Amino acid sequence: MLKKRIIFTLLYADGYFYQSRNYNIQKVGNIEWLFKNYDFYNISYYIDELIILNISRKVKENLEFIKKVELISKNCFVPITAGGGIRSLEIATELLSKCCDKILINSAAYEKPKILETISKVFGQQSIIVGVDFKKDNKNFKAYINNGVKEIDINFKDYIDNLKNMPFGEINLNSIDMDGTGMGLDYDVLGFIPHDFQKPIILSGGCGNAKHISYGIKNHKINAVSTSNLLNFLGDGLKRCREILISDKIDFPEWNITKLRKFKNSLK
Repeated sequence: MLKKRIIFTLLYADGYFYQSRNYNIQKVGNIEWLFKNYDFYNISYYIDELIILNISRKVKENLEFIKKVELISKNCFVPITAGGGIRSLEIATELLSKCCDKILINSAAYEKPKILETISKVFGQQSIIVGVDFKKDNKNFKAYINNGVKEIDINFKDYIDNLKNMPFGEINLNSIDMDGTGMGLDYDVLGFIPHDFQKPIILSGGCGNAKHISYGIKNHKINAVSTSNLLNFLGDGLKRCREILISDKIDFPEWNITKLRKFKNSLK
């Protein structure tokens, strides 16, 4: 049985890191600000994975993005996923060979789905997360691509059903409606996931505190919960979050902090 996971997501565009609310983005700080406010050497003890997304509204500068991911990866010892603008094997290879363990593909999974097969043949299905951004539409849902701007012309449930047999490792469902609100996750979307959907599910959008993460992780349909709320988890926010979850008896890895620190120090 898969362990539950806490995932922290960083939103990057054109040299800066951002907060997002309903996919409207606000600049927070550059890489120096990030390192000043987030000690990634120690964050590794309190999260299970890190996702870094290039959300630039311009033509995505993959080389500069890769450099930023490399800088972060040098002191962060949890698995890293990078995403945003990955539309070719060449870009995927650059990321997976230099600075990350997995890639996240969103728009290209819809616009050129054969890219999943191409990449998975080289790096394996487990190296790919497919992202699906969604909005509520009365009692239904709609999926969006291109930074949440373009609605796809396939029924939401049919789109997820089409994805279930494609070669990727897990799916990241991100609510545009709840994004950045800090009001909690949208669980209704889980009712639109086919019963025979076998891939692990990451649920994102709306986590503003540890309780939101705890409620999400306790849901038997969810394998991981992701938050991109930079400001709510400043300081020891992630540490306190994991401590709360451990006290709630969540079934995820409990790191032996002393041994892990010794191991990390031996790598310096």
